[in-house]
Amino acid sequence: MLLDESDIEAINQVALRRSGLAQRNLAAAGKAIDLLHTFAREEAFNDDDDITILRLVIRVLNDAGASGKCALAGYYQQSISHIRDIIEVAFLLDLFWRKPDQIRVWREASDRDRKKLFKPVKLRETLDQLDGRTDSARQEAYAFYSGHGTHVTPNLEVISPNSQTQIGPFPSDKIIVLLTYDLTKWLCAATGYAAKSLDHRKIPDSDRSLAFVKHKLDFAFAFTNWLAMPQNE
Repeated sequence: MLLDESDIEAINQVALRRSGLAQRNLAAAGKAIDLLHTFAREEAFNDDDDITILRLVIRVLNDAGASGKCALAGYYQQSISHIRDIIEVAFLLDLFWRKPDQIRVWREASDRDRKKLFKPVKLRETLDQLDGRTDSARQEAYAFYSGHGTHVTPNLEVISPNSQTQIGPFPSDKIIVLLTYDLTKWLCAATGYAAKSLDHRKIPDSDRSLAFVKHKLDFAFAFTNWLAMPQNE
C-alpha cells in the first residue's frame, strides 16, 4: 500500500523455490492450514468452549498468513512478531486440551483476572509443572521471538540488510528460508493442540466425521514426517 515490495517478493520467491528445506517446511505448514480450515468450517463445534477454540484457531490462521506475507515482502521482524503470537496461542491451546475446564475460566474472566491467571509467564510455568519439566525451553523460545519480533532492541539483523542501518524491507535468501522453519514448527504445534481440543464424536454425520478424522491423520503423519526430516538443504 505504502511501499512497493514486488521486487523483494520476486527475489524471495526464487529463494523459496530453490530451497528443498523451504519446500518441505511449506508443505507441512500447508497441511496444518488445511486442518485449521476444516476445524473452522465444521458446524458441529458449536458449544461455547468449541467456539472459543475456533476463535483461537482463526487467530493462528491469520497470524500464519500475515507472517508469510510479511516474510515474503522482506518485513522479517514483523513476520517474527506473528510467529511469537502463534507461540502464545499455542501455549494457551496446550493448556486447554489438558485442562478443558480452563477454557471457560479464561473466556469469562475479567481482564484483570485473565492477565493474572493466564499471563505468558504464568502459562509457561503451569505447562512446565504439568510436564514435570525443569528446563527453560518454553521461556527461551518466547524470549527469542520477543527479542527479535516484538521488543525494541539494538539488533538490526532482521530489519536492515547486513545490519548496516539501511532502509528496509530487503530480500534475504537466508532469512526467508529460516523463517519457513520457525513458522512451520509453531503453526504445527498450535494445530496439534487445537486438534486435541475438538472431539470428532460431536459430528453427527458419520461420513463427515470420518473425513474429519482423515484430515487429522493426514496432518499428524505430515507433521511426524517433517519432524524426522533433516533440517538442512
